[in-house]
Amino acid sequence: MARSGGIDALNIRPVARQLGVSPRLIYHYVRNKDEMLALLTDEILASRMPDLSAASWQERLRRIADAVQLAYREFPGSAAFILSRSANQLALPRATKIRTAIFDAFREAGLSAREGEEMLVIFSVVILGNVVVAESLDKNTERLAMQRDVVEAAFGRSADMLLDTICSTAAKRQRSG
Repeated sequence: MARSGGIDALNIRPVARQLGVSPRLIYHYVRNKDEMLALLTDEILASRMPDLSAASWQERLRRIADAVQLAYREFPGSAAFILSRSANQLALPRATKIRTAIFDAFREAGLSAREGEEMLVIFSVVILGNVVVAESLDKNTERLAMQRDVVEAAFGRSADMLLDTICSTAAKRQRSG
């Protein structure tokens, strides 16, 4: 349902109907639509969990960025849902594992806890924002302000920029303190 109609189209009643159960049964497991969608986005991530065993923090962050982008591109609206609720998300297992790996990489790079929190915001906006932009492109590429191939190329470049920014921030921190 999320693949075909997009995550925004999901509601408790249609999901219950699709599963052949009462909506009350769904409410037994989730409080509301937002909680149901948060659980769904965590399950989507489960299908693309990155290998977090790379030796370098840069490679781990690249793997995370690639995995997140691939996971949420299959489900229209999921990246926008995550971005719009990232400040108050539930502690979901896959998201928590990814978040911990990101903070570990930031620490390894030499960032302070505060700098890591700021970089997480930037990382989330850049990576998930790219998915949101890609979703907004329709099939008529001649009339678009942005071309699909440019958006795709920008994803790789944005990951490079993030890594450069992390290195630059860590270097400034080391010089000043």
